[in-house]
Amino acid sequence: MSEPRATSVAGRVRKGALVVSMLVMAVAALLSGTDRQSREFPNSPSFVGWPYDTGAARARAMLTFVRQGPAHAIAYARRAVASDPISAQAVSILGQAQLYSQHTAEAHKAFSVSGQLGWRDGMTQIYWLDQALQDQDYKVAAERLDALLRQAPSDENRDRLLAAVAASEAGRSALAERLKLAPVWARTMVTTVSELPADQVLQRIDLMRRTGKGVWDCPTSEFITQRLINLGMIQEAQSVWQLNCETSGALLYDGGFDHIDTLQKSTAFDWQLSNRGDAEITIAGDGGQRSLALEVTGTVSLPIVQQIVVLKPGRYQLSWRTPDTNSAQARALQVSLACNADFSKAQVGEPVAGKSDTWRQQFVIDNQCQVRQLIFWLAPGAPIHLDDVALSLSR
Repeated sequence: MSEPRATSVAGRVRKGALVVSMLVMAVAALLSGTDRQSREFPNSPSFVGWPYDTGAARARAMLTFVRQGPAHAIAYARRAVASDPISAQAVSILGQAQLYSQHTAEAHKAFSVSGQLGWRDGMTQIYWLDQALQDQDYKVAAERLDALLRQAPSDENRDRLLAAVAASEAGRSALAERLKLAPVWARTMVTTVSELPADQVLQRIDLMRRTGKGVWDCPTSEFITQRLINLGMIQEAQSVWQLNCETSGALLYDGGFDHIDTLQKSTAFDWQLSNRGDAEITIAGDGGQRSLALEVTGTVSLPIVQQIVVLKPGRYQLSWRTPDTNSAQARALQVSLACNADFSKAQVGEPVAGKSDTWRQQFVIDNQCQVRQLIFWLAPGAPIHLDDVALSLSR
């Protein structure tokens, strides 16, 4: 064979080898791409059986688990583990398939491995949470639930698992220690309660008490407070409100109107402002000198500002100020403290000697109702300012 011919053959061989190499790389890239895609979209096309098929094998295991049952998913789950033995998710899928196939010993081994591969796999946390509850190890149960909810505060198992751990006093104490760290799920625990049964709401109230101040602010606490009111648990609602809403033990909330927002809907034990078109309510002043500017432009007296209160039987004194308001206009403001909104029970305040803009009224509270409505009624044509409302038990 001549030298040019040999060179030509060698060149074709090299080109052929290069083409084959490129084809192999292209196939590998395609398989790798479909494998990665299958991790986010399990129904997408993928191939199981090559060395790096962990995503495809996991996706196939999950689909098979749902469509054919856990026993049929075990083989694919094992393939996923073989492809990526340090993937907590792959090992967890194998554990799930074995657990729901009644292979409890094998499942325990799998979750023992996935449990050492970090805290990010949800099913692993649920498995060890359940084991901890069976062993009455509430500290570990609380840690596992904390790990689960830090990643997914709205996990579909949240309410069930939270109720299981909080069912005992020891469990609530352990959970309170985790809540003191202010995890992200602390907020959803008290805001997603509109459909929660009464016993679980009370569990969460106890958790809030054990945790103490600093984790929940007042706006966040409004959700669970309102749920308690809807359930008729008024005293419990008031205790939560007082815990998180800076009442300092006062019988009324925000008597100086420092936290009121006329643009937002009021809830729970906050001041309720009239939303009628003939009631004008604005905030006057700023900082520590705020007051409410009130005026009725219609033809009848209106319940313009009110708040619900929970009081034990006894004699109480209510006081308030009407700054920048003459005495004649100030007398257009009447107040009632009764079981319902009844204008016939409204009374004009008595002036406090030596204080031209301060008024007071006495009320005797019996046990006729658990909740009272403190209502300021304002007559038409008498614009006033209202501030420093205080309620105290008379000695």
